[in-house]
Amino acid sequence: MKDPAKFPLLHLPLLAIKEVLSTLSPLDLVNFSLASLKSKKVAKYFFNQHLNLQYILWLHIEEQLEVGIYGTEEVYYFKLISDKTMEGLREERKLFKYSEDPLIDFKKYVDYAFETFCWPVSLLHFDLGAFGAQNTSIIDWLKFHVESYTYFYLHSDIISDEYVPYFLNNIEVTWNLVLGAKISDNFQLVLPRSIEVLDIFKSNFVTFDQLSSFDCELITLCHTKISNQELNQFFKNWMTSKSNINLQTFSIHIESMESLATILNLPHERVDPGTVRTLRRYKRPFRVAGGIDIKRNDGKIATFFVEPYMEFLHLVMITR
Repeated sequence: MKDPAKFPLLHLPLLAIKEVLSTLSPLDLVNFSLASLKSKKVAKYFFNQHLNLQYILWLHIEEQLEVGIYGTEEVYYFKLISDKTMEGLREERKLFKYSEDPLIDFKKYVDYAFETFCWPVSLLHFDLGAFGAQNTSIIDWLKFHVESYTYFYLHSDIISDEYVPYFLNNIEVTWNLVLGAKISDNFQLVLPRSIEVLDIFKSNFVTFDQLSSFDCELITLCHTKISNQELNQFFKNWMTSKSNINLQTFSIHIESMESLATILNLPHERVDPGTVRTLRRYKRPFRVAGGIDIKRNDGKIATFFVEPYMEFLHLVMITR
């Protein structure tokens, strides 16, 4: 007598197999494909030819390694663990997998998803302090799995002067780079022109000249050492089209509201606080009451306002 707990999925008609596979979460789809060589071929064929699904990988290369699969409003995770008792444990959209060598098995999971289902790496959180000397080999492996439209977050509590440029020289970042890594004060950050959005949480190393060279649409700086006088010159250069022509949104922390007297010592117009306007940031509309306007020599207008950001007070400039 056949085991009633077993379901002969692979013996069903092709249309029925397609219907069943279309209901599986990406975690279950991967697990199904790993059951046998035949199930792998079936899963690969139906996903690539018949299932109207688009998934990307969100990697967490940190002390706790995770492979995220993102394609709907939810993210599913394979989490590599060293606790054998948690093998196979399922918590909502997270599946725990035991590994004696998590980094090696992490790479294998990514390789498998990339080769079997053509899921590229599009989102990355990378702790440069988690694996230290292995960072170079991780970056060398990573560059063959990355798609063009990407979000990368590099962070660490160790000096990362060596790894940040190596990453940028070997990985094509074409959208958003977030730097939360510890960097020495004399570091020279050279950005590829492909980066549109730049966020630096520890920007102690960013000088006036470096800031002026960043050809990005959106820039956010925290922990900066750029002076109020230099910010004043930065905005004057923008007004005369001398630098940062493509800048659409700029956010930088300031010490206090009193700093504005020096920073905005330039031609400007104060908007009545009762006037509410709709601006756009990250392509999303939001409303601002009042503000301060400046105009570039080609007629483009930028609006300043102040807002809290993390533990800082930020001066924000948005062009329109």
